[in-house]
Amino acid sequence: MAEVEIKPEFREKILAGRNAVDAYREAHRQLHLEPWHRGIPEEHTPLLKTLVADLEIIGITSAELDFEPKKTKILAKFWNESDLLNLQELGLENKELTVTDREALRLKWQ
Repeated sequence: MAEVEIKPEFREKILAGRNAVDAYREAHRQLHLEPWHRGIPEEHTPLLKTLVADLEIIGITSAELDFEPKKTKILAKFWNESDLLNLQELGLENKELTVTDREALRLKWQ
């Protein structure tokens, strides 16, 4: 795997993005504490919009105008950069990944 250096300013954006994702996860968890009800699918949309807005504020953004394409591009960019940072944090960016390495990456977000 080629070495990829993440600039310090973008590293801070990734860490802020992780905080936004954690806030989304907590809001999502809270949403599902209540029993399922008819409106619950629609209640996810504001959570996603908040996540996308938070990511846009820190500069992880897209030029798309509609929410769905924008959400997909923004989240894809964030996850790609976050994955690179995960590799760096675990010291795995310059090696062939083993099963153990892949498990460590998977556990990084749990």
